[in-house]
Amino acid sequence: MRSSTLASPSFPRTQLWSRVSAVSELALITLLTPVVLLVHGYHPFADDAGIYVAGIRAMLNPQLFQVDADFVTAHTRLSVFSHVFAWTIRTFHLPLELALLSAYLLSVFAFLLGSLRLAQRIFQDGVRPWGATLLASVLFTLPVAATALTLMDPYVTARSFSTPFSLFALAACMDRAWLRTAAWLLLVSLMHPLMGVYLASFLLVYLLVSKEDWTWLVVTCVAAFLSAFVIYVWTMQSALPQGYRVAALSRGYFFLSCWHWFEWLGLALPLLLMLVAVLRSENLAVRNLCLTCIATGTTAWLVSVCFIHTSGSFFLARIQPLRTFQMIYLIGVLLLGGFLAHFFRGRLAIVGAGTLMFTAGLMMLVQRQTYPASAHVEWPFAAPRNPWQQAFVWIRYNTPQNAIFALDSNYTKSGAEDTQGFRATAARSALVDDLKDGGVVAIFPALAPQWKKQRDLEEGLDGISDHERMTRLKPMGVTWLLLRSSATTQFDCPYRNSVVKVCRLP
Repeated sequence: MRSSTLASPSFPRTQLWSRVSAVSELALITLLTPVVLLVHGYHPFADDAGIYVAGIRAMLNPQLFQVDADFVTAHTRLSVFSHVFAWTIRTFHLPLELALLSAYLLSVFAFLLGSLRLAQRIFQDGVRPWGATLLASVLFTLPVAATALTLMDPYVTARSFSTPFSLFALAACMDRAWLRTAAWLLLVSLMHPLMGVYLASFLLVYLLVSKEDWTWLVVTCVAAFLSAFVIYVWTMQSALPQGYRVAALSRGYFFLSCWHWFEWLGLALPLLLMLVAVLRSENLAVRNLCLTCIATGTTAWLVSVCFIHTSGSFFLARIQPLRTFQMIYLIGVLLLGGFLAHFFRGRLAIVGAGTLMFTAGLMMLVQRQTYPASAHVEWPFAAPRNPWQQAFVWIRYNTPQNAIFALDSNYTKSGAEDTQGFRATAARSALVDDLKDGGVVAIFPALAPQWKKQRDLEEGLDGISDHERMTRLKPMGVTWLLLRSSATTQFDCPYRNSVVKVCRLP
């Protein structure tokens, strides 16, 4: 009876097998997700996460960040990420730290699943897609040349979801499932509008390549280049707000002229390897994807070389055309993983597994060196190991909600600080810093005058006298200072550790 039921048209064996296979895939990816967490670490308040988490805190508690709201909420005007995150926390009454870890694990799961789905469109056998997915998990935090992007980040931002959504969009495009493609593209654009623009461009080029419409492909690439030329000429003489040039020039990754020669190789080598794949591979999907990457990458590179200079159009610098290389790197990793899985078959499987584990160990070592003063995995509710974060946490629980802090504008460049976000951790207002607030200004020029004024007031804060600190900071409404422990002061400092001290302005 059972065999006849399975063989009936209403429930064929192939349908049963596909369901079992799908469940097995999800189970394996679920098991792989915490492995990625342990290998690459987790730093919920570091780097760009500090900007996004501060924005979430502002939405959860509008009384926070009254004096620095422009810097905290600048990115929330263009992305739904912080809005959705804050709504989820309110609706389900989740602690912020637990919600961040849950979202991070969800983004890792989505990235691995998106990698597998895309790899299954590229490779036909069952081994290569898993080889591609395993290599993507091992190279999870691989830097994308010198663009200041990585494949994925060890924290949660809008890119944590726009990246896996981009993989799903490309897989749907390869299936010619246009409604699904449009839905994923819309989600990417809502999460990260700029990455949505570059994804749409990539999908358009892929469609032209897959149809072998070479004339329109050339026309499209030339039109993109000419559009950049028009923007360059139109904006070259535009007046810049006071201080904006300083902020923009501090983003060396905007300008290829600021890159080292070996960083240029990070753009050239992937495209050259893909050209080799085009010439040698008989896999049509591989050839189409490689040609798409070559066309989009070369166009972005030419635009950057010709029109993005330290003395040229800062508008083009702000939109960062080289961000398109994130998708190129993602595809390159999947292709490499598929080819390695084929090479290390049979007796070489043990060698392949050893190579994978060795690479994972190297990636873990790099991540530990990137955040040397912080725990490799910063678990929710655990006491921070980083001395700067210890001070930030003390501030959150022991200072008034309306406190306004001043720190040396270069404090994030301290080796022990690990780019941990002050506002995200301390939940208190602060005058600007060079690193992250400077990055916000580079994208939103209208904030430049305010940033420049505050930055100059905080410069060298640890080394000046108390009188000068009062003269500079009192007119800005500052009520508290965070100084290095070696700084000389007569102010009352109720908290101090081996690196920093928290002082109250009289």
